[in-house]
Amino acid sequence: MDIIQKLEFYAGQFSDKLAYGFVGKDGDLTQTLTYKALFETTLAASAQFQAAYASRSRAIILLPAEAAFIQTFLGSLQAGLIAVPCPIGYSEPAIYRILNIISDCSASVIITNRKTYKMLFQRQNAASKALQDRNISWFFTDDLLEQADLINPISRSTADNEPAYLQYTSGSTGHPKGVMISHPNLVANLNAINNCFGRTEMDSSVTWLPHYHDMGLVDGLLSPIFTGGTGYVIAPLLFITKPILLLETISQYKAAVCGGPGFGLDHCVSRIKPEQLETLDLSSLRVLYVGAEPIRISSLENFTETMQMTGFKRESLVPAYGLAEATLAVSLHLHGTPMVYQKISASNPKTVVACGPPVEFTEVAIVDTELLTIQSEGEIGEIWVKNAGVALGYWENPAATLATFQAFTNCGNGPFLRTGDLGFISNGKLFITGRKKELIIIRGTNYFPQDIEEVVSACHDDIQPHATAAFSIETEQGEELMIVSEVRRASQNDIEVSAIHNSIVSSIGLAFGLVPHKIVLTSIGKLPKTSSGKIQRLKAREVFYDN
Repeated sequence: MDIIQKLEFYAGQFSDKLAYGFVGKDGDLTQTLTYKALFETTLAASAQFQAAYASRSRAIILLPAEAAFIQTFLGSLQAGLIAVPCPIGYSEPAIYRILNIISDCSASVIITNRKTYKMLFQRQNAASKALQDRNISWFFTDDLLEQADLINPISRSTADNEPAYLQYTSGSTGHPKGVMISHPNLVANLNAINNCFGRTEMDSSVTWLPHYHDMGLVDGLLSPIFTGGTGYVIAPLLFITKPILLLETISQYKAAVCGGPGFGLDHCVSRIKPEQLETLDLSSLRVLYVGAEPIRISSLENFTETMQMTGFKRESLVPAYGLAEATLAVSLHLHGTPMVYQKISASNPKTVVACGPPVEFTEVAIVDTELLTIQSEGEIGEIWVKNAGVALGYWENPAATLATFQAFTNCGNGPFLRTGDLGFISNGKLFITGRKKELIIIRGTNYFPQDIEEVVSACHDDIQPHATAAFSIETEQGEELMIVSEVRRASQNDIEVSAIHNSIVSSIGLAFGLVPHKIVLTSIGKLPKTSSGKIQRLKAREVFYDN
């Protein structure tokens, strides 16, 4: 059964059960959706969409973390439209990103609410004017029907080779790529995730992740109703401003599953006071998965130590690896088992954590990209993936689809998805070591940017955590290292700038034997980031290299 059929089944099995609860700033539920109400509003939205738009029309969904998002996303799927979840942003670059996505997929409609529509055009600039002048339909969720019995049921296509929705990759800016996810892709990945987690209709989960991002959409929003459970939703900005709300929600509703990138763990540790933890009970949390960015072992250990007083269990941590092109999950640590750390021998030795074995029915190959040979156990190479969750390709981009989704080894094994990530397999477990195209090579020696960034972030108190980009630049002497770090406003006088600069130089020299060619210190919020909060190193190089 696909996601809509699952919803219909559960609406019949337990109609009054809570499907979603949306958590407000005080911890109360500001919106709720039972399975019956969600199914009825999905059908109602579907009828409105089908009456107005042709089948396979692309529908941009530009909504905050509220009930209308899941209603219109599912309604679009039911109507046979191709849903396109899109991040909301009101700055000029954010609006240009929306415009680029609209252009790339030739969208017919933007689904939003009137408040968001008004805010998009509050600032008069070139981007907002271009969006206003765009020849595209606007559908306001303020006008959504609520009664399914007013309409006739709609039949829809569930063809294996047609996209149900487009997941635009995190790094999409000037030339975005829309990953085409079919119903079978989604079902295969949801089954793999939930079978690994042991998730059932008895479980509740909590998510704070952006719902337009692959992890936030697939596991955060869709997994609960795929298994008949209950999902509690916290807006991303609310989590950032009040992280204790996440732990309070887990504690109050005895949630079994939660997850996100490692910086979320660090954010909880740094922002939550010990006395706030005294009344919390996190013993129900069976799975706390960590992914979407390189996993720092220090993040895992610090969170475990800090949350021990709440009943949190270390074996609940699930290091994970995945990407939008595989719908979401590729490998997951088996919860309830000890995490596995392994040192890797390189010019800059480090310890990495296993992201578990590949999820069910998944083949992972570690490949030498020059020879196209499969590496031996423990050898680092590019991670290639083959399973039913691998997407159909990129929307109307055959060249990129061929290069990324149609890879073959020298012995003809394939087709594989080329992830662009580096890693190795040891004892059946996948370890991630870095990103191939962002690898820094200086004088023949490889350095992973994440390692350098971690050292820089820790070298001075006034450097903003998780806000450093390390990358290589071409000079007359060859490749050299450049660092861009965000610093707090109070640290931007000449004396403090000099002190921070010296700390960076000293720390990198001690850790790696490198001397940065150029260091740029910038104010908070200036580093380009993806919709999920990851630093865009290649974009940072473009922005800061000539400055």
